[in-house]
Amino acid sequence: MRFPLLVTWLLVVASAGAATAQTAANALALADEGRDAEALAAFRALAASNPGDLQARLWIARLHERMGNIEQAEPVYHSVLLEDPASLDAALGVARALLARNEPEEAVDLLEPVVAGRPDSAAALATLGRAHRVAGRTERAIGYFERAFAVEPSDEYRFRLESARLAYGHRIETRGFGEQFPSPTPDTRGGDVAVNYRLREGLRVIGRAQTQRKFSVTEQRAGGGVEWRWRPLTTIRAQVLVGAGNLVMPEGDVLGEVDHAIGAATWSGAIRYFDFTGARTTFLSPAVAFPATERLSLTLRYAVSWTDTSASGRIQTGHTAQLRGTYRLRERLSLQAGYSAGVDDFETFAIDRIGDFRARTVNGGVRIDLPTLTSVIGSYDRQWRRHNGEMGRVNIAVQQRF
Repeated sequence: MRFPLLVTWLLVVASAGAATAQTAANALALADEGRDAEALAAFRALAASNPGDLQARLWIARLHERMGNIEQAEPVYHSVLLEDPASLDAALGVARALLARNEPEEAVDLLEPVVAGRPDSAAALATLGRAHRVAGRTERAIGYFERAFAVEPSDEYRFRLESARLAYGHRIETRGFGEQFPSPTPDTRGGDVAVNYRLREGLRVIGRAQTQRKFSVTEQRAGGGVEWRWRPLTTIRAQVLVGAGNLVMPEGDVLGEVDHAIGAATWSGAIRYFDFTGARTTFLSPAVAFPATERLSLTLRYAVSWTDTSASGRIQTGHTAQLRGTYRLRERLSLQAGYSAGVDDFETFAIDRIGDFRARTVNGGVRIDLPTLTSVIGSYDRQWRRHNGEMGRVNIAVQQRF
């Protein structure tokens, strides 16, 4: 709440009586101390005694939202907006509720006249930018985030602007890794480069090449794919990589995946087929990614595989479970950690992981997002395989947007 509005409200409340003024002051103090449940009860008492007290009702809505009950906050925001169509706080509250329900077009319709009348409101500009981004119009979102940051150059608005630019730009992604096994198994070295090019809003094409030296054999494969944002909440990906004559890496690698957002979570389903010399493995993999807290995001994945080998003439079934977490320690610094039971990394999947592959893998790393639209990720994996085999892997990746 802006300070002049707060003072005006307290003066109005004070004119209603000393007892009411004291109740209002106590309610504000409770809210400032973070005692949300007690503050909510106090503001409800104020609103009950004077239903026309729009500021008390706004505080009821704010506290519901702060406590994670946006569905309870929305009707209160809406009631205030009906009585006071010029209320910026009420309009933004309704818009946030619409975005929480994944209704970005309705939020855009609400906010565009608000921004037209209040072009100096950074909060309105940023919320409209969020609505356009959720609707899949990232380029328009960037424009509103730029205007919000120009009006109020805060860390929050800079973060939203940079996040949108990171998602929108073309990308070059490179990765190098090294695996160490107990002697006498030779170490593995590998590299991966991908170019992710935006043809238009919602449609990207990908070119990719990999090289690897594993078990004293050097091999390569290459190919490409497409990423299509079919609907605002649904993205489809497909990829094909080939490496004729490979013995350790797959000769063929075909991926199909669908992501769909439901609320704050993104659900996905993928099917991936690997064709080796003398063996074929198919993975079916559902997953979900969601924000556990404001700073912590988690991804859970399960995969079941079927491997058909020419030598045995029978099909082996394998199971994989993965938990990944990313914790944003600072604005540009995140910590990453994870645990896998089964296949740890589908991007480096090789002949030594087919069939009923049983292993436990823990990993940890760090991600740094630089102001130059460059991200650097470093991590280390430790794996314990069935029959006491161990493996350590160092990963270094760089992502550059342009």
